[in-house]
Amino acid sequence: MNYPDLLYQISSRLGVPVTPAQARTLYARDPSDKGEQELDWLIDALTVSGIDSSKVSNFSAIDASHFRDVGYLVHSGQSYLFMYDDSSESIIFVNQSQKEEIINYGSFIKKFNLNECELIYLFSLTPKESYAALPGVETHWFFAPIWRNRGLLFQASLASLITNLLALGTSMFSLVVYNKIIPAKAMDSLIVLLLGMLLVIVSDYLVKVARSKFISIMSSDADLIIAERLFVKIIDLSYVSKKSSVGSLANTLKEYEHIREFITSAALIAIIDLPFSIIFIALIIIIGGWMVVPVVLGILIITLVSIYIQPRLKKIAETSHEDSGNKHSVLVETLSGLETIKLLGAGGLMRGKFRKVLNRQSVVSDESKSNTNFATNVIQEVQQSVQIGVIAVGAFTVSGGMISFGAIMACSILAGKAMMPFAQLAQLLLRLNQVVTGYKALNQFMNEPSEHKPDITFLARGRLVGGVEFSEVSFAYPGQEGKALESVSFKIEPGERVAIVGRVGSGKSTIGKIIAKLYEANSGSVYLDKIDILQLDPSEVRENMGYVSQEPWLISGTLEENISLGSSFVSSDDVLWAAELSGVSDFINKSPKGFKLMVKERGEGLSGGQKQCISIARALVRRPPILVFDEPTSAMDSKTENNFIQAFKNNALKSTLILITHRTSLLSLVDRVIIVDNGKVIGSGKADSFLAGRSVANSDFSASPLKTS
Repeated sequence: MNYPDLLYQISSRLGVPVTPAQARTLYARDPSDKGEQELDWLIDALTVSGIDSSKVSNFSAIDASHFRDVGYLVHSGQSYLFMYDDSSESIIFVNQSQKEEIINYGSFIKKFNLNECELIYLFSLTPKESYAALPGVETHWFFAPIWRNRGLLFQASLASLITNLLALGTSMFSLVVYNKIIPAKAMDSLIVLLLGMLLVIVSDYLVKVARSKFISIMSSDADLIIAERLFVKIIDLSYVSKKSSVGSLANTLKEYEHIREFITSAALIAIIDLPFSIIFIALIIIIGGWMVVPVVLGILIITLVSIYIQPRLKKIAETSHEDSGNKHSVLVETLSGLETIKLLGAGGLMRGKFRKVLNRQSVVSDESKSNTNFATNVIQEVQQSVQIGVIAVGAFTVSGGMISFGAIMACSILAGKAMMPFAQLAQLLLRLNQVVTGYKALNQFMNEPSEHKPDITFLARGRLVGGVEFSEVSFAYPGQEGKALESVSFKIEPGERVAIVGRVGSGKSTIGKIIAKLYEANSGSVYLDKIDILQLDPSEVRENMGYVSQEPWLISGTLEENISLGSSFVSSDDVLWAAELSGVSDFINKSPKGFKLMVKERGEGLSGGQKQCISIARALVRRPPILVFDEPTSAMDSKTENNFIQAFKNNALKSTLILITHRTSLLSLVDRVIIVDNGKVIGSGKADSFLAGRSVANSDFSASPLKTS
C-alpha cells in the first residue's frame, strides 16, 4: 500500500477523504524519501487534513474497548490498517491489497503478535474545541493556529503581569529610601534593600526573557501553519476565483509579512501591557491620592487623540494597500513583458504608470506621517505635562501634610510606568490598521472558492480509460457578456484521436479547459468514462491527462525537472521516451549537459518551438490515458513539426487524443474532426472527408464541409 493510497484509506475512514491524486498534488513529496521520511510525509499531510496522529509503543497501550480510531501497523515488513467495528464488535483489518477481513480481538492479537510490531500509529480526527471564545475560531485559517497556542499566550500574559508587578519595585524603593532610609540614615538597611532590588531586576529580566520565548514559540508555530495554509490555498484556488492580477495577488499575500512582523514584534507586548496600567494607577491612588488625577487626564487625552486619528489611519492603511497592489501589478507586468516593452519602445508608458502610482503612494505616505507625527507630538507633550502635574499636585498635598516627600518620587515613577504603553499608541494604531487591512485582504482571499471544498467528497477513480463526452454544455467566462460555449455536445471514445478546429475565439480552447476541469460548465454535463466530471477530483482528472497549453510555462531548473514537472515518480526511461517523441532530443543532444541543462525562468533563452517540444514531452511523460494538445506546434518550424507528426504516428501510444488547432497540417494525426464556431459545434466527421473538402489555404471554418452533428 503506497503512502498516497494509505492517506486516502485513513482519511476516508475518518470521514475526510483525501484522494491519492489530491495528496500527490497538494502534499508533494520527494521520490527519494524512504521509510521514516515517507511516514513523516504521511503524518504531515494528515495533520493538514485535520487528522491527529500518535505513536504507540506496543498494543497493550491501546484500550481496545474504547478504540474508535484508525490504526496503522507494520509487522514483518508488511503494513496494515485496523479499526474497531461496532456492529460486529470485532476488529476490521486491511492488508496491503486493500482487502478487508473481520476477526475478533483475540484472533487479531494472535495473528499479528502485536507486542512485536515494528510500528504502530493511531489516527483520529482533530477535536473541535466547542468552548472557543468565538464560534469558528477553532477551524479558522488564521485564528486556529493562534488558538491552539492559547496556553503560550496565557503564559505570556501572566509573565506580563509578573513583570509589571516587579516594576512596582522601583517606585517602592524610592518611597522607602526617601521616607525611611534617609531620615534614619539606615545605610545597613539600604544595602539590604539594594540586594532586594538586584533580585527584583534579575527576576524581571528572566521573566521578560521567558515572555519573549513564549511569544516566539507561539508565533513560529502559528507562522508555519498559516504560511502553509496560504500556499496550499494558492495551489488549490479555483481558476474562476483568479480575478486579480498576479502583481495585486502577490501584494495581498505579502501582507502576511506585516501580520507576521506584528505578532513577533514588541507591538504585541505593548498591547498585552495596556491593561496592566490599571495596577500602576491603583497604586498611585493608594500612595498619592489626588496625584492620580493628572495620570487619568493624560490617559484620557491620549485615548481621545487616538480615537480622533483612527478613521484617518484606517483610510490611509486601505489606500496604501490598494496603491501597493497597483505598484506590484505594474512591476510584474513590466518584468514579465520586458522583451515586448523594449521592442515596442513602451518603456516610457510603463514608467509613467509606475510614477503615477509612486506619486500617489508619496501623498499617502506624507498624510500618514503627518497624522502619526501629530499624535506622537501630542502624546509626548501630554507625558511631560503628566509628570509636571503629578509633582505639582504632590507638592500641594505634601504641604498640606497629606503625603510624604517619598510619595511624590514613587508616584512620579508610577505615572511614567502607567503612561508608557499609551506613549506608543499612535505608532501602534498605525501598524494595527495596516495589519487589519492586510488581514481583511487575506481573509477575502482565503474565502475564495477552492477546487477541493470541505463539503464535497470526490470519487477515487484511479486511472481512467479515456472516454470523453459533452452533453448540452454551455459556459460563459466570469464577468464577460456572451457565452463562450453554447449547447455543445459530442462524444469521444477511449483511444480515439479527434481534432477540434475553428476560428480564433470560437471556443476551442475553452473545451480543453473544461475537460481539464479548470472551469466547470454553467449548464449541461461533461463525462469522463461515463462518470460526471463533477464527481471526480480535479487533481485526479489532471493526473490522467497530458495537457499542452498554447503558452508553454517553464520553471527555472534542469530540463529533466521541467519535463517531469508534476510527475515526481517517472523513470529516466520515461523522460528519454517523451523527449524522443516530442522532439526535445533533437536539440538537447547538441548540449554537453544533456538533460541537466539549466533552463531559466519562463524558458528564457529557448525558442518558442523548443518550449513547445518540452511542453509536449511533459504531457507525454506519464503516458496518460487522455492527451489534450492546444495548438502544440504553433511556434515550430515545418521540419520540427513534421518530425513530431511522424514520431507520434509511429508510436503505439493508445491514449485518447484531443487536438485543438486551426492548422490542417496536424490533422493527419486524427481520425475525426469536430468543427466549432461561435461556441457551437457546427459539424463533425472523418478527417479525410474534412481535408478533401477544404484546401489548406481556406481557413474559414464557419463554412463546414462536414455535416452538423
